[in-house]
Amino acid sequence: MEFFLAFVGFASLILIVYLLLTDKTTPSVAFIVVSGISAILLVLLEINFHLGIGSLLKEKFDIAYFAKMENPIFDFDALKYFIRQGINSVSSTAVLFIFAILFFGLLNEAGVFNAMINYLLKFSKNNVYSICILTVIISVVAHLDGSGASSFLIVIPAMLPIYEKLGMRKTTLMTIMAASLGVMNLLPWGGPTLRAATIINTEANEIWHQLIPIQITGLLLALGVAILLARQEIKRGAGNILGNENFHQLELGEHHTSNRFFLNILLLLSILVLLIANIFPSYFLFMLGFCFALFINYPKLEVAQKLIDKYSKSAILMATTLFGAGILIGVFDKTGIMKVMANVILEILPDWALILIPLIVGISAVPMALIFCTDSYFFGIMPIVVGITSALGIDPMSIAIIMVVARNCATFISPVVPATLLGCGISGVSIKEHISKSFFWVWGISLICLGVGAMLGLIHFF
Repeated sequence: MEFFLAFVGFASLILIVYLLLTDKTTPSVAFIVVSGISAILLVLLEINFHLGIGSLLKEKFDIAYFAKMENPIFDFDALKYFIRQGINSVSSTAVLFIFAILFFGLLNEAGVFNAMINYLLKFSKNNVYSICILTVIISVVAHLDGSGASSFLIVIPAMLPIYEKLGMRKTTLMTIMAASLGVMNLLPWGGPTLRAATIINTEANEIWHQLIPIQITGLLLALGVAILLARQEIKRGAGNILGNENFHQLELGEHHTSNRFFLNILLLLSILVLLIANIFPSYFLFMLGFCFALFINYPKLEVAQKLIDKYSKSAILMATTLFGAGILIGVFDKTGIMKVMANVILEILPDWALILIPLIVGISAVPMALIFCTDSYFFGIMPIVVGITSALGIDPMSIAIIMVVARNCATFISPVVPATLLGCGISGVSIKEHISKSFFWVWGISLICLGVGAMLGLIHFF
């Protein structure tokens, strides 16, 4: 029975990963349909053939739902309970993402980020080093909303004319952006961090608190990469032009004024400080931030409603993915089936191979990003890794940090991430050229960040 449950679990996850990798359907549909059908199949088999699934899960893993029953059975009442548990486990993460998108969308609409970038662009001189460093800083500012697509749409049009004027390669711009955005994407409202928090059933802010030293390290490494690439560009002859041209300035929001700008900056800083202080739930902070952003910039209901409608699309898209993942978590994790799958792997693999799993996952994450999309990586691979390593006594938080850090660094060189393709399209760089120029820089940042995490005691590979 144990091997049968493991077979159903692995077959379901493999099917989900296949559907995601081949773009057969959306992540939410894959999670809901495959998990739902698998669960219903198990219930029907249990009811009709008395397989003893409930008894097995009670005896081996002490599942709370079954612990109260003398002869537990995996029926539709049990399935309803586990699905509810799965949905409850992702609800706070989904709310966080919805209101973070709305909050940053309103600030972006008001021209806050564009104003910050325009101010930075005033310092752009005909100096290759300063331009490359400025690219890192502007990328960090642009990615405060956690959206890779909007970051490319903001940064590339602002910086590409400067690169071309100075005779710098477009691939250099893309490499610096990939390094900067990948590290910046560790924010608690970034997609990978949200997904990892969903898997280990914790708040994204809890993971981010552990990630802050690693994120700082990564940003310093991104600056280092920018300086090294600037040196390469100078050796190629870039920057040998005369004059000091004022470059393109980004358009400010319709409602942008200096007074509102400083109020918006104060609001943004307040939210970030409170996130670090961890006094309130992160989703509550963004709910408050959203309300204050509306009050400051768009007091008229008609205008506010239009903007909410505008940014709700992307917010709801991610929320449906998370709630779909809630079904997957309810069916495979809350029931104990994921523990069965991990047990089977523990029985098959030799001890030396099991001990190396966290290290292998950390080292291989960047190459794997070229094949696995974010959803398939975190919802297909991470649950199994967490299940195996938990049985070995490794804290799930440590595994979450390893997988988030390593995978995030490679996000914007991955051809299966739509934002990467968008960036390549806008900059005029082929995806093949972007990967070949950026891969080892990004992989190096990933490995150094993991090493720093291990030295600080945030990550345990063994």
